[in-house]
Amino acid sequence: MGIFIGIFCVAVFMDLRFYKIPNLCILAGMAVGLNMTYVSYSVEGALGACAAAGLIFMAFYPFYLAGGLGAGDVKLLMTAGCFAAGERLIQYLLVTFAAAAAIAAIKTMLFRESRERFLYLGRYLRKAALTGSVDNYVTDKTNKRCVIRLSVPALISLLMMCAGLY
Repeated sequence: MGIFIGIFCVAVFMDLRFYKIPNLCILAGMAVGLNMTYVSYSVEGALGACAAAGLIFMAFYPFYLAGGLGAGDVKLLMTAGCFAAGERLIQYLLVTFAAAAAIAAIKTMLFRESRERFLYLGRYLRKAALTGSVDNYVTDKTNKRCVIRLSVPALISLLMMCAGLY
């Protein structure tokens, strides 16, 4: 499990530093995860892990297309699907997104740009609900302070799982 945590740490560092998770980290993580699953559960477990990674891709790829998640975030969640299966995977995803929500709330309180973005979203949704018209939702791609990177909550969730907290 230490190798897997190390790979996640490298992915988090690359994401925080360069806003990109290298495919080499993802492939290494998937290989380690599938190997751990194969050793623990045999071929059926490894096939189940591949199926879990595929389900995660199908569930979260539309969010990438809509601009809600980065491609690295989706691939990192797929990597998690290679080592956690069934109920543990669902718990992992729930803890990851709960941690992401907590980080988003903290960023909203700390950064003016995040509060402005949140208020803009509220005004946009109110206008859409009242008028029924949907305009282009304008985002500021240059402001990196408002971005919530899912790699950090994913690492937090992994560490909590390894520590036996859930």
